[in-house]
Amino acid sequence: MKKRIVLIVLLALLLMVLAWGAWMIKHHMEYAITNAVFVDTENIVNVGFQRVGGRIVRMNKKEGDWVKKGELLAELDSKNYKLSLSSLEKKAEALEKYKETLEVKLSRIEPQSILSVEKARDRVEEVEKSMEAVREELEALKAQIEQLKRDRDRFWRLYKERAVAKHDFEELDTKLKVAERKKKALERKLEALILSKRIALKELEMAREDVKKVKEVEKGIEETEKELLSLKERIKEAKLLVSYCALKSPITGRVAKKYRSVGDVVAPGEPIYALVDPKDIFILVLLEETKLKGVEPGCPAKIRIDALPGEEFEGVVESILPTSAAKF
Repeated sequence: MKKRIVLIVLLALLLMVLAWGAWMIKHHMEYAITNAVFVDTENIVNVGFQRVGGRIVRMNKKEGDWVKKGELLAELDSKNYKLSLSSLEKKAEALEKYKETLEVKLSRIEPQSILSVEKARDRVEEVEKSMEAVREELEALKAQIEQLKRDRDRFWRLYKERAVAKHDFEELDTKLKVAERKKKALERKLEALILSKRIALKELEMAREDVKKVKEVEKGIEETEKELLSLKERIKEAKLLVSYCALKSPITGRVAKKYRSVGDVVAPGEPIYALVDPKDIFILVLLEETKLKGVEPGCPAKIRIDALPGEEFEGVVESILPTSAAKF
């Protein structure tokens, strides 16, 4: 009984082997099969840190990992770049405060200085008009005094000849003395006006100096604004350099090669990873000439790759190269 069971089992095994062999023969007759299969691409994307270099402190991906566009791949030590950015930002903040101080000063002195100039100029003009009036009055008074002197001399001669009364002579003499006192008063007034004009001119000069200060403050504000504009451009550039310390994937794909490791010091632009886009991947198959029969563009294909055990991919023959496997 036991021998019979063993015989049946052996027979079943034999049938299974024969069936498998027949299937393999049929499979090889229906399909072109080869192990000379290469995964290839014409678009390998080498990525590295642009415009910055230094020590790598983090690498998030290894070979074969999937990556998404914009995903963080690696990071550089950005301490020095951040310090530079912080220094520029503090300088910009100080300049902003300095500009605010100048603007407050300008708002305070500008209206005052303009008003002071106008007042001082009006004062000078007013004094000059008064001086002109006094001079004209003096000239007229001098002419009057000259005439009174001539009249007094004539009346004195007449009085000695008893041709006029003493009262008439004395009245004329009094008029002359009053005119001379008035002349002295006008001369003192003119001197006072001359002094007032000097003071007014000095005030005008000081007011104009204040206007110059306004111009200097305005120039300081303008120069500060130019410096701030330049500084903002440098801050923008510094922020870019800090952002470049984070290496992000430019595509969605897989890591084909990892060139560097954490702790390595790299130069700007040096490749860190090689990435491939699955859409750009193709399979290069080397077939013997005896297996090319029936293989044409458009034929379906099944692919298994050692790097991905247990997975099977379907594809289509795209083209047949004019070179056999023997050539390779």
